[in-house]
Amino acid sequence: MITTPAGSQFLTQGPVLAAGCALFMAVATPAVAAGLLKEAGIWYDDSGKGAVELVPCGDRLCGRIMWLREPLNDEGQPKTDRLNPKADNRSRPICGLQVIGGLQRQDDGSWDSGWIYDPKQGSAFDLAAQLVSNDKLQITGYKGVKLFSKTFMWTRAPADLPRCDVSAEQQTGLPPAAKSAARSQVAKPAQAKPNSKKPVAVTAPAPQPATRPIEPAAADAAGVPKLVPAKKTPPVPVVE
Repeated sequence: MITTPAGSQFLTQGPVLAAGCALFMAVATPAVAAGLLKEAGIWYDDSGKGAVELVPCGDRLCGRIMWLREPLNDEGQPKTDRLNPKADNRSRPICGLQVIGGLQRQDDGSWDSGWIYDPKQGSAFDLAAQLVSNDKLQITGYKGVKLFSKTFMWTRAPADLPRCDVSAEQQTGLPPAAKSAARSQVAKPAQAKPNSKKPVAVTAPAPQPATRPIEPAAADAAGVPKLVPAKKTPPVPVVE
């Protein structure tokens, strides 16, 4: 809970002011917490070919792919999760795909006990993350034990990075001029002629798809392959 000197003063003024302050803090705390969460935002992955947006989901941290340098496959279609071991998930688009979930804040300020899904492999791993600086995020993937972990460095991306999950036009990689032309072709309400005897059908503008919010869902609910803890390998004796 975030407290302030002013808030502490209100709590000593009586039951009415105390109740009002408590209600204010209950409403304001989630927004304030999201604003103060330094890990939140858009991050380029270690390859620089994709970007993940990290956002709070309940008391945890989740992430979804929101930008791809190459959003299309060899056939000119939006890339899909084709390597997913679950056949039903292979047709879902990579853009907008939730790839991080379940990260929990640790006592030292880092994050752990989460999961990350790599669509380039169709595999999921346990996940830990730690903010190294304002623009650097250390990502550690492991299976069961960190003895076999791999660590990567992600770089903060600009907040105005074009989203690939905003519209179908962006998913197909159209240049800005083409996107503007496509938007201008959206049907507009027809104007009735003065002497027309028949009513003119009115076509409403096509609605733009909205970005789905990230919910604190389990890995199974997000379509992530089941994580299998790695077996601990005993140390090999050294023969002199």
